[in-house]
Amino acid sequence: MRKLRRKWQRLSMYKKSLILFSLLLISFSFLILTYVYNSMIIYERNLVDNYIKYVAEKGVLSSEVKSDAFKISPYEKDNASIKDGLTKLFNTDLKIKKNGKESTDNIFAYNLYNEDTLIGTVKLKSKDTYKRMAILTINEWNVEDATFNLDNGIYNYEITVPANYTVTVNGKTLGSDILTKSGDVPNLERLTEYVEIEKSNTYTLNNLVYKPKIVIQDEKNEEVEYKIDDNKIVIGKSFKTYKTLEEAKQFIKDDFDILALAENYSLFLTDDLKGSYHGFDKLMPYLIKDSYMYNMAYTWAHGVDITFVSAHYLKNPIFTNEEVKNIIVYNDVSFSAEVYLEKNMMVSGKLRQDIMHDRLYFVYYDGGYKLVNMEAVK
Repeated sequence: MRKLRRKWQRLSMYKKSLILFSLLLISFSFLILTYVYNSMIIYERNLVDNYIKYVAEKGVLSSEVKSDAFKISPYEKDNASIKDGLTKLFNTDLKIKKNGKESTDNIFAYNLYNEDTLIGTVKLKSKDTYKRMAILTINEWNVEDATFNLDNGIYNYEITVPANYTVTVNGKTLGSDILTKSGDVPNLERLTEYVEIEKSNTYTLNNLVYKPKIVIQDEKNEEVEYKIDDNKIVIGKSFKTYKTLEEAKQFIKDDFDILALAENYSLFLTDDLKGSYHGFDKLMPYLIKDSYMYNMAYTWAHGVDITFVSAHYLKNPIFTNEEVKNIIVYNDVSFSAEVYLEKNMMVSGKLRQDIMHDRLYFVYYDGGYKLVNMEAVK
């Protein structure tokens, strides 16, 4: 310390002044940079979109909700708190979108979403403005109004699984208290008009506070993967699936030509199938009278709409890139197959490919396989 004092005393007045000035300049620069940094933080935070997120994360919005806003589900974790659940949501998964219908010149309305579910609307009003750094105009906001729609809780789901599957939520098995529907497995309604297939259960799970842990197990107690789409989980029964028709043939009673039927149906839809009533007679052996597919084809063949098909002619070859794959066997008398084919047509002098990419559903009925449904493959 004495050495430093002696060195300082030996310095000329000019050098001392230069050092002091440099220190002052560094300090002033630091203050300026701090001011600029803080100004940018305040400016960004007070942009209307960001401000809503800011007050939500600080708990301002959750304080607007009553602690008994809804009756908490028995499938929720123990000691759950609605306000704690909202605070957690606001700090993690909250989505914010402007509500143009409820916004005015001085009111900014924004909708709050939990995933795809609208849970509330917040309205802000500017109470004052001021400038920082002479160029940044910063708004000071008031939360003018906050309304919440929590009739079904913060989280809610509709879960559809085969009847012999087990669903647990937060370690608790779903029971008949929230079973809202028991019926056909999704997408197999047409088949079950003619054959018996495992039913499905639909559970409506409302009034959850936190994002739940949902576990689905099959009849062998093995965990099943699932996706959540628009708060819905839909799982069909796990049936035997075969990549090729050749692999599946041992489980199919009748060796009929699926691709030929698909080609005829494609030609029928563009009025290119030869035969009585626009070729309807060629499809009849593969349809059940008065069934969904029969009535749909009959209406097309006998109605006026088929006469308005655009003028065209078929190329040679008519069909290309044909494939039958992903055969699903439901039981010993029903199955489905994914069919892909491209029908080549000339329309108004231009090549057009009419693509069929559908799943065809068949049931063995009255001595042969009949087409009972078709669904586009997404």
